[in-house]
Amino acid sequence: MQLGALPSEAGARAEWDRLGRRVPELGGFTPQIIRFDQDGKPTMWRLRTGGFQSRQAAGAFCDAVRSRGGACAVIGG
Repeated sequence: MQLGALPSEAGARAEWDRLGRRVPELGGFTPQIIRFDQDGKPTMWRLRTGGFQSRQAAGAFCDAVRSRGGACAVIGG
């Protein structure tokens, strides 16, 4: 799932820390910070995590993240 797209790697790490305080269950996951370059646009850093058993489980977790003030989208599979 994706928890944000931020303009710096440091910003992505800070967002992980912020979300970790709001959603302590994130402590069981590892952040994935991925550089994303698009022609003519500034570099963005995607903040993601994974390891869910199903898309439905990721969706339920995203609902919890959003209910606590975070952004979240289920991606992939």
